[in-house]
Parts: sequence; C-alpha cells; structure tokens
Amino acid sequence: MRRFVITLTFLTLAGCAAPPTAPPKDKELSRTSDLARAAFEAGATAKAIDLYREALNRAHAMDDATEIGNAAYNLALCHITLGQLDQASVSLVEAKAAFQRGGNNPADVLLLEATVAQRQGKSEQALSLADQVLSASSDENDLFQVALLRGTIACQQDDPARARAALAEADQHHIANAALLAARERLVGNVLLLEGNPAEAAAAFDRAAALFQKAKRYRDMALTLRRAGEAYREAGDTHRAEDRLFRTKRSLAAQGEKAE
Repeated sequence: MRRFVITLTFLTLAGCAAPPTAPPKDKELSRTSDLARAAFEAGATAKAIDLYREALNRAHAMDDATEIGNAAYNLALCHITLGQLDQASVSLVEAKAAFQRGGNNPADVLLLEATVAQRQGKSEQALSLADQVLSASSDENDLFQVALLRGTIACQQDDPARARAALAEADQHHIANAALLAARERLVGNVLLLEGNPAEAAAAFDRAAALFQKAKRYRDMALTLRRAGEAYREAGDTHRAEDRLFRTKRSLAAQGEKAE
C-alpha cells in the first residue's frame, strides 16, 4: 500500500504517491487499497474512506503493523480532506502506534498531525510537530511543507513579514509536484491579501487553482477559486469575482457539496 504526500496550508492535500512501501503481499488488501486510492484521486473521498476502512480491517486481520499504519494514515488523510478533524485524529493515533511498532519513519504522520493542529487553531502545537518533522526527515517535500506551515500560521497571526520569510525558506527546496506548488501559490495569495494587494492576491489564487486542477485536486481547486473570487471582489473586479464564485459553486455541486 502507498501513503500519500500531503501539502500543508489552509489546507490542501495532494494526491500523489510518496515513495512506496513494499507492495502488500495480500491480494485482497492490494485490491482494496488500489480501489481506495483511485476513489481518492477521483475526488470520491467518502467512497475512499469506506474502502480504506476495509483495507484497515484486512490489515488488522493480517496483524501487519506497516499495513495497519498505511491504511490508518490514508484514512486520516481522507478525513482531513473532508474537514473531519476529530475522526482524522483518531486514525492518526492508530497510524502512529502501528508505525512505531513497525519501526517506520514518523515524518508523514507528524505532518498530518501538524495539519490537524493548524486547522484547529493550535498554532504552538502545530509548530512543535513541525520541528519534530525536521528532526525525523531530510526529504525536500517534507521541508517544503514545514516552511509552508510556518507561513500559514504567520498569516493566521497577521504577520506578513514572517510569512514572506517562510516562503523564502520554502523556495530553497526544489519541488516539482503540482499540488505542493499550488499550496505555495495559495500562501502567496494570502500574504498579498495581508499586504493590502487583493488584485495580485486574486491572480495568485488563480495560479493555485490551475495547479490544483492539474493535480486533479478538484475540491482544493474549487475552494481556491472561491478565494480568488473574494479577492477579485475586494479589488473591485466584479466580473472576475462573479466568474470565479460561479465556477466554485458549480464544481462543488458536481462533487456533491454545497457552496457556502
């Protein structure tokens, strides 16, 4: 089974594969995991949750610590995608325990824990977890995401200078993943809003939405289009604002969600 790479900040989760663990030896687990991954990447997150629960049950039947950890991790990721933070926390506890038993690197779980803490407004906890990621991993994607997390928290604390410093830190890492780059552009947009430049912020959100679309992260694309619409409205560009907000509503409706 594979775990997903996540992207931190406001927050998005990227549906691209992390370096794979060894393939599951069990055919049933492999089949269920493949179906779950396909559902997640297609934006059918609720279906992916059901399938990852099946995978987790199978991994428990096998008593395979690595596969229990992978399934619980991916289940947590799906819950985060839907904003179900309490359910995600429960799955992360199980994932962490399983990975510890199996001797796996905890960086991925720590990043998800930091994501949950940040989204719950627990900034100090999120930053502490981010520091633990730095101690556990030297992966470029992980370091990039930690920098974005710091920038996100700086924005939440109305500190654009510190957010700019975090962006500069992120840009020291060479990243090609579209969803991670989208997360960076969305952070740029939020910094520009804090700096009083809604027109440029809207353009940054447009770039982020296009990258999310490329990464097939359609819910994140729609939510970022909403941010673009709000920024265009603040900039006085009514035509673009209405266009982005209409596209948001249409995309979310097609995904089975109601636009706020």
